[in-house]
Amino acid sequence: MDPAPISPASWSEIGKMLSTLWIVVVFIVIFAANWILGHNFIPSFVESGHIPRSLQKARILFYGAAVASFGIAVFFFLRVVEFGGVLQDFWADFWI
Repeated sequence: MDPAPISPASWSEIGKMLSTLWIVVVFIVIFAANWILGHNFIPSFVESGHIPRSLQKARILFYGAAVASFGIAVFFFLRVVEFGGVLQDFWADFWI
């Protein structure tokens, strides 16, 4: 089976899909960084005495930022799935 030629409109949709996929990657990295800071680094540094105990309360901010960035990443991933419909325009069996 030969794929159909790709129209300029399809290329535009593919570009939007790939840009949105990169946004997902960025927000997942932000999620991971905030989660690691809040869950691993801050408690470790407080216990070792490198930072004062009062910064232990900052963990809530890092957890909040992690949850928010994960939610944004999920939103953009759902947009990637929506943009993925353009693949059917030129390749019918894209799940192979």
